[in-house]
Amino acid sequence: MNSPVTDFFNLKKNGPLSISKVEWWLLKYLDLYKKTYDFVHSQHLFKLDDGSTVRLPSLGRTTKQEEFLDLYEALDTICEFHRKEQYFEQEINEYQKIKDSQSDLKNWITKNEYLGAEKYVCFLVDYLDYSENAEHLNIYVHSSKELDIYIDRQDFRNTIEFLEIFNELYWTNNPLEIETKEL
Repeated sequence: MNSPVTDFFNLKKNGPLSISKVEWWLLKYLDLYKKTYDFVHSQHLFKLDDGSTVRLPSLGRTTKQEEFLDLYEALDTICEFHRKEQYFEQEINEYQKIKDSQSDLKNWITKNEYLGAEKYVCFLVDYLDYSENAEHLNIYVHSSKELDIYIDRQDFRNTIEFLEIFNELYWTNNPLEIETKEL
């Protein structure tokens, strides 16, 4: 039987991955992830004088278990971001209907401020800022910086379009600020 990491690399041999393949891999290795997480986080524990326990960072090379955890968590994070894809499609459609109304735009921005200015604020930089003409989303794995993992951009087309619209309105044009100045 292949290791989970080897199994993952067999998936990515044919170019960028679809998010459905990533989700399938995550589901396949969920139980192993939980067991590995528990094992790794039970290592290097140190009891303090006050009775509390802290986990010290491991010294030396990253273990295979830690590499698996890093890969799993990086892929789980991108899947978590993908769960808003349908919502972003709805918001793009809403934006197209209201884009000429300053007051409706203000409400749209306010409604989406948490996602656009907080939760997804670094999304484009984190996943698409690896080259001038980034085609697909690049997944960074902390313990394996040399890995080339790409997720098909089409799986995030609504997220990307929403963020481009939101960023232009919020950070560049900022209708919230314009209305406040006019009052």
